[in-house]
Amino acid sequence: MSKRFFVTGATGCIGGWVVKNLVESGNEVFALARGGNLDKLALIMSGDDIAKVHVVRGDLADARLLEERVAEEGIEAIIHLAAMQLPFCRADPALGARVNVEGTINVFEAAKGSGLKSLVYSSSTAVYGRRDEYDDDRLPHGARMVPHSLYGAYKQANEWSARVYYELDGISSIGIRPYVVYGPLRDQGMTSTPTSAMKAAARLEPYEISYGGRFDFQHADDAAKAFILAAGAVHEGADAYNLGGGAVDMREVIDAIELAEPKAKGLITFVDKALPFPPDADGRELERLIGPVCTTSLADGVRRSIEVFRKNGAVLP
Repeated sequence: MSKRFFVTGATGCIGGWVVKNLVESGNEVFALARGGNLDKLALIMSGDDIAKVHVVRGDLADARLLEERVAEEGIEAIIHLAAMQLPFCRADPALGARVNVEGTINVFEAAKGSGLKSLVYSSSTAVYGRRDEYDDDRLPHGARMVPHSLYGAYKQANEWSARVYYELDGISSIGIRPYVVYGPLRDQGMTSTPTSAMKAAARLEPYEISYGGRFDFQHADDAAKAFILAAGAVHEGADAYNLGGGAVDMREVIDAIELAEPKAKGLITFVDKALPFPPDADGRELERLIGPVCTTSLADGVRRSIEVFRKNGAVLP
């Protein structure tokens, strides 16, 4: 049966793929879009499918708009993905807090006002600390949160807020912590440069990825499907879960890029400096809750991404 979804961050990386999957499955989607249009989604969706989406013009700061639209449209499920990325939070901490923390509160209030008893939201691996602060390279479910960025601190605040909303108002929630998400629509954030490298390879242009090392690498379509599964899961309580996917080395990513576009061999390089987090996050607890999560192979995910970039080369920025 189709449902009526309210999606924030609908033009972002995971959000765009959530919208695509929901529409293709026959669901009715109300997409919060600050600019009032979904033009970016033309990279991955047909014009006919984009036209099926109900655009809600506004942003997370407008608490009244969120409450009114969620109630008036008979929304049955909320997937909250809108957020300012790490570099932007660092550049403007107060705005980052208003968007990432106050905005999330507004989403919970909208759910509360309409009588919804559950929602799904995006947290982040940034809630964790440096790899030297843990005994293992694989982060277990429930690993202690010691964020070293404002972005991570805001995401931790949201996880605690979710627990309070469950305790006081009975609103269950599932938070999902992606790691390095890649693919079409990924064009912002500290870990976005592997996707920029795929775009450069499609254009046969040189590009240097800004980091190296090992990390969980998650295709945006897979991440989107995990959020949709979570929105349909029967769940009581409020917790956040790692999104697994298998750690890869940046050298493997470049190998996959060159396999997908042999003419780009030697054009893509990387800075040999690992991300500060442990390289892998254990996603088994999330799968116990929502079922098996789709995991696209590195070769297939990179190939599919480059094919999209190559096909849309004329309209890419």
